[in-house]
Amino acid sequence: MLGTAVLEYGIGLIPADEFAFDSARDLAERARVLLGWHAISSTLRERVDQRLCVSYFTNQGSEWDPDWQLRADAETDHLPEGFFQFACYVAIGELKFGPSYASVSAHRIFEWVTKLGSTLPTQFQKHGTGDLPAELAAYRGSGDAAGVRAQANDALATVRVAINNETEQSYAAVLEYLVRLLDTTDFPRSYALEFRGPTKQYLPIPGLPKKGMHQLFACAVAYPALWPSIARYAQSAMREHDWYTNLDDEHCAMPGTFAVFALGITADAAAHPEVVRLVQSYLDEADGEHQSVHDRFVEAYIDAHGFDATSLGYLLSCAGNIQQLRHRKGYAAQVANAASLGALVPLRASVSDDAWRHVRYAIWGEAAERRDTAGQLGSTIIARAPEELRPLLAAVFA
Repeated sequence: MLGTAVLEYGIGLIPADEFAFDSARDLAERARVLLGWHAISSTLRERVDQRLCVSYFTNQGSEWDPDWQLRADAETDHLPEGFFQFACYVAIGELKFGPSYASVSAHRIFEWVTKLGSTLPTQFQKHGTGDLPAELAAYRGSGDAAGVRAQANDALATVRVAINNETEQSYAAVLEYLVRLLDTTDFPRSYALEFRGPTKQYLPIPGLPKKGMHQLFACAVAYPALWPSIARYAQSAMREHDWYTNLDDEHCAMPGTFAVFALGITADAAAHPEVVRLVQSYLDEADGEHQSVHDRFVEAYIDAHGFDATSLGYLLSCAGNIQQLRHRKGYAAQVANAASLGALVPLRASVSDDAWRHVRYAIWGEAAERRDTAGQLGSTIIARAPEELRPLLAAVFA
């Protein structure tokens, strides 16, 4: 690509031992604005890798678990501070604009810079990049929101929030803060959200991790006046390949997850169609290849509401965007009525064959995948059903 060739050439013109950080950063920023970070990140990483890693380090670990150690013959005294600044610029760009897995290359660069004697990564860990407005880097609530405290570090991709008083105004201030942070700055889109508050309350959704961001939205949703603000946060936070980085792998979740779940499990669907649309958008957006917590929400919603039009819509959206739905024994009995099956049948045309198969398995288990001697799926299920339900079941298994 011509743009990246110009960037590579321009940065290469700067002598390595007299590296001018401002010039290199300005050129890279112009390229980022024009082309996007994805287009230029490889070029920038290669420049850092050649200048720092290849010249000074050896990997004493493995490809998948590297252990970077300075070479015995490495002479680092002549390395310019400007190149350390540029390397950190690239690392922070990976955090801010790259996909979630780019954090691996970012932290690797910070490690190299630290081992080469620079204190820049330590400064960033303590204070961030300095690019955030002061009122977002360190927030203190006032008036009715007194006792709210928040800190954001854009170099570490961390947000820490605490409240002293369990009030609507406190949660309103927190939500406004989070939306401003995401909507008005280049804060990393994969980040750790930590929360401390006086009430340890969680959503009625078994299987979710009992972490601070879960507690935050479980408490905030108790105030209906805040529901629009919770939805705004979710809309600002949701991005398919981004994550809350302080969740374990088995509980990995896209930012906005607990805000969406809180609204979806609390709001009445008929009275709040905007919440149904938000949940559907979330279920479509989630990275179903790596995330599975959304099936816990759908299960809890079905437990609370049975198989109605809303829960079936959620089930089909989830089935189309997850590795595998679990079969639950109670589902077959819950769906065995004309209203539920009548709502399910028309949805067949809206999903893929795989998603439809996942839905049938979730409801009827292995019986849904057995064929009779004539090759008919679900024949045993159809035969055992009340006569008035058989045509609807035949349509489900057609």
